[in-house]
Amino acid sequence: MKRTLIFITGLIISMSVFSQFGYKYKLDPIDGVEISYKIVHEKLFDKESTVQLRFKFKNTNEDDVKILFEIEYQFDLTKRYNSGEIEIDIPRKSAKTGKIHGLVFEIESNDTKVFESENANWEFIIFEVSKE
Repeated sequence: MKRTLIFITGLIISMSVFSQFGYKYKLDPIDGVEISYKIVHEKLFDKESTVQLRFKFKNTNEDDVKILFEIEYQFDLTKRYNSGEIEIDIPRKSAKTGKIHGLVFEIESNDTKVFESENANWEFIIFEVSKE
């Protein structure tokens, strides 16, 4: 029983740690904030689940920062989606990532290669960094 509990606990910890890695796409830093993202399925083992765009913002500044951003993405040059303005505070020398901090945007597709098409793209409409 004890071994089973240890195994299950280890499995849960490794899955949650694994989900924080894999931010393989990196953008140029903006005002001391490193931006990376990944495109993944909402549910790890369900390839039919909705695709999500998950972000990681790392503050490399010596001061706390407030980030105001807005994302827009489109498919087939006709469907446009907008996140609305989002504001997040990041303490100095730390990072905010993915689901835990609300940096997740669902995409109306179940194909993780959706942005490899010429007819689909996403961009920051607003990305402002202010020191607190």
